[in-house]
Amino acid sequence: MPESVQIKVYGRCRPPTQEEADKGMKTVVKCSGDKMLVESGGKEHSFSFDGVYSSDVKVKNEQIYKERCEPLLQRALEGFNVSIIGLGAASAGKTYLMSGTESDPGIAPCFIRNLYQAIGERSNKEFFITVSYLEVLDLKMSDLLNPHVNQMKIRHHPHKGIFIEGLSEIVVHNWEEMNQLYEQGTRVKKLGAKDIISSQARAHSVFTITIEQRTRQSSKVGVRSVICLADLAIGEPAGTSVNEAIPGVKGLMNVLSALGGPKKGSPVPYRDSTITRVLQDSLGGNSVTLIFAVVSPVDKAHKDTLNTLQYASYAKSTKNHVKANLDETAEIIVDLRDEIAKLRDKIASTSTPSRDDVHKLEDLVQDLQIAKMSTWAEREKLSKKVEEERKVNLANKGLLDWVTDSMKKGDKELQEKMLILQKEKDVLTSQYSERRKTVDGLNEELQKKIAEYSKYQDSGKLTDSETKKRVTAIHELKEKLKKESEVLKQIKSQLKDLAEKQKEERDEAKSQMSAMKGNTELRQQVEKEERLKIEKENRAMIADEMEKMKTELETEKSHIQLKLTENKTHSTQEVAQLEIKLAEMKLEKPVTTMKIQLLEQEKDRLIRELDDVYQVHKDEVEYQRLRHLETFRAYREMFEEQKVALDQRYRQLLEDAIQDAVFLSSRNSELQEENQSLRQQNAEMRDSITKLGGRLPSQTI
Repeated sequence: MPESVQIKVYGRCRPPTQEEADKGMKTVVKCSGDKMLVESGGKEHSFSFDGVYSSDVKVKNEQIYKERCEPLLQRALEGFNVSIIGLGAASAGKTYLMSGTESDPGIAPCFIRNLYQAIGERSNKEFFITVSYLEVLDLKMSDLLNPHVNQMKIRHHPHKGIFIEGLSEIVVHNWEEMNQLYEQGTRVKKLGAKDIISSQARAHSVFTITIEQRTRQSSKVGVRSVICLADLAIGEPAGTSVNEAIPGVKGLMNVLSALGGPKKGSPVPYRDSTITRVLQDSLGGNSVTLIFAVVSPVDKAHKDTLNTLQYASYAKSTKNHVKANLDETAEIIVDLRDEIAKLRDKIASTSTPSRDDVHKLEDLVQDLQIAKMSTWAEREKLSKKVEEERKVNLANKGLLDWVTDSMKKGDKELQEKMLILQKEKDVLTSQYSERRKTVDGLNEELQKKIAEYSKYQDSGKLTDSETKKRVTAIHELKEKLKKESEVLKQIKSQLKDLAEKQKEERDEAKSQMSAMKGNTELRQQVEKEERLKIEKENRAMIADEMEKMKTELETEKSHIQLKLTENKTHSTQEVAQLEIKLAEMKLEKPVTTMKIQLLEQEKDRLIRELDDVYQVHKDEVEYQRLRHLETFRAYREMFEEQKVALDQRYRQLLEDAIQDAVFLSSRNSELQEENQSLRQQNAEMRDSITKLGGRLPSQTI
């Protein structure tokens, strides 16, 4: 029987970043017991959860996993669906909590590792495990493991429940394979996003683990469980229209409001957004669900913090209805075949079959095909096919090397940062170009209106009301141009900040590059690429400044023209100052041009000298290497000669020792014989003395 289980919600406030600390941002989030307190607008807002974790840097992801997530692993192995969700705004730290780093693994890597440890303890069970990785951005779904362009649909099946048709499922056999696929899919999510800013704020991701198990050599029905590890966004970037936001994060907010918020009791609008349809079982359905509400501690993000905690509190009031899932694939196939056979007989027995019966038959046949493809053997075959497809699709997107390379994780993270910063820069550059076109268009329109006004003003055909109307339109256009110029200035400031971050990452890359000892050519190539990149950026900056100067010049012309049309003239002193300034600029222009030419010549000379220095250094290194090789060979020959001499001396000493040993052994034998002879003579003398009564025998003279 289904049991009612309340969704568990835990708060997590990440520590402030170094950048936030350097900028002196104020901390507005406090943790007290099971409550989170947020200071906003002079008021303190309180939110109660099942537990909270403060911004203490000592709190590691693994500790949070062991305390809150580890018990859910047992439920999953008993056949219950499990969902662990990180909920928060961009830069709140939910991705860090779910994925972690090499030194502080997140909840997903910890869960994956412990899953296979638990499976290893169940030797009487057979397991079949598959994974999939989905990204949802508004209404669009993307396959992160196999980034194809095929259409994907959300469907409901009597056996599989809610699933995504067209989403790749890959069979895994150990925790290393699963963890690798999770990391690779996460990298595709980072590197494959066209608009990093929108993706960070509105994109959701769901890593799904499907576990099927059965007892070995038993006819008992097995169990099946689905584990969802989700990263859900709860905010939208500035400037996003309402229509864009509704299918993204607003749909999630509306569902949470209907489940446990102010709209509780009303129909839950799961179908209003893709992500809520995908996670229908996790939010109010058949799943044991745990949610982490992840927030930033600083005052700059207080609105997103309040938003996240408010909707997390709605989730805390939600109850799911869970039950163990039996794996009845074989029985379902038999039942579907029987039902299809009966329906076919019914349709064949009538001359005009019912349209509803025909549609029902088509649906049953499709369900049967899906059920037949759900067997372990068929899914293993399909998984191998998907593995081949994903290599091709990753290669087509230019991500194969980045996703599947074997670099160290630290190097990967550095390269990913560089790529992500570049993507953000590309997005801002595109926005800057569009805004620039808008500003240029407004400027042209302003000049046109001023010219028209001047023309009619000179003709004297305009009435006072028309004059006022045209002047008002010109001033409104000027205000609009001013606002657009301010936006342009902000984007340019953001580009400057990104350039600084890129410089910091490049400096870090250079410090790592210094470890490439002896690899002169590689260092030369890296430095050359870096130099060309900086030159390209500088040229773009100069071109941008030129465009800016041109725009400002045109704007200034328009202002002067407008003053003339309004019969406002410059004073003699102002005219003199303008003429002096113009003369100075005319004189500076050839000097500046000459300086640029000299700098170009100096640059070319330095490049040639640098290439010569590299070549000389390369030759010297090669010469030193040869010298070292010759020295090594000389030492080796000397060592071999000494070794031979020592061997000969050793053999001579050994032979001498053997001869001495033989001589001493022979001499020892002779001495033993002499000793034996003396002992015999001594015994004979004793016998003679005894016979003579103790007198010595007379000696013959």
